[in-house]
Amino acid sequence: MSNDAPVRCLASADRFLDRLGRGRIVGLSVVGALLVGAADYFTGYEVSMSLFYLGPVALAAWYGGRRAGIGSALMCCVLWYSTQLATGNPYSNSLIPVWNALIRFGFFFITSSLLTALRRGLVEQQLLARTDALTGLYGRRAFEDRLEHQLAMAQRHKTPLTLAYVDLDDFKRVNDTLGHAEGDRVLRTTGQVLKRTLRNTDTAARLGGDEFALLLPESDGRGARRVLEHLVDELREAFSANGQGVTCSIGVVSFLEPVLSAAEALAAADALMYEVKRQGKGALAFRVVVGGFPEPDRQGGGTKSGG
Repeated sequence: MSNDAPVRCLASADRFLDRLGRGRIVGLSVVGALLVGAADYFTGYEVSMSLFYLGPVALAAWYGGRRAGIGSALMCCVLWYSTQLATGNPYSNSLIPVWNALIRFGFFFITSSLLTALRRGLVEQQLLARTDALTGLYGRRAFEDRLEHQLAMAQRHKTPLTLAYVDLDDFKRVNDTLGHAEGDRVLRTTGQVLKRTLRNTDTAARLGGDEFALLLPESDGRGARRVLEHLVDELREAFSANGQGVTCSIGVVSFLEPVLSAAEALAAADALMYEVKRQGKGALAFRVVVGGFPEPDRQGGGTKSGG
């Protein structure tokens, strides 16, 4: 077994538990707490099992959230108190087990709260790592992961996929003449238009600088043309309304039988976008690819002027 096998096993277990949902996680936590309570009862009051109650509490807090964690902490506290009474542990004062139960609840509650806060912070950091802070779109790495997955799905199910590469024309001039604040405003406008125009199944990302990419699964050349031409109209209208006067060059490649890697597919769309740049910018070009080899555009006309 390789050295990273335990890590892979833990990662698989984490993904499995994460997919269960809050209801099932709470159920597992209850079962775990009952098992620990049973072990606590049968081992007697001389053997402490308090530490093992942390298992159900941690499970509920990490995967079920704050309320589930607090509920599990309370349940484990009640179970511990009940086993102490059932085992007949002699106390000099009847309030001592109550006090001990409250102390344990405080310990379980703090542990649950810390784990919940840690999980929330981890999720937020993962989201920030995958999301472009300025536009709210996917970042490059997240988009490439998404593209790899969609290419694999398209190959498996023999479905088409369209990839578009978008570049804002003369964006450096905006930064140089109007300032970086206005440049950021242009980028935010672009992100807003992409998010509201694309379908829920589509993916938009900012790859860096003024370059964006769009992924349209299960879209052939004809379907992609409708979506992208509408997007160009929306971008032109948004830029004009804000007085920004920006245009964009877009290369759109539809893969009818995807066989390329994510890097190759992205490079094909990028190359087509640069062809638009060389021909005068502010345009939209389409290309259909079958089996990794480009074919003439089947919808008629390879380039359309746009915003």
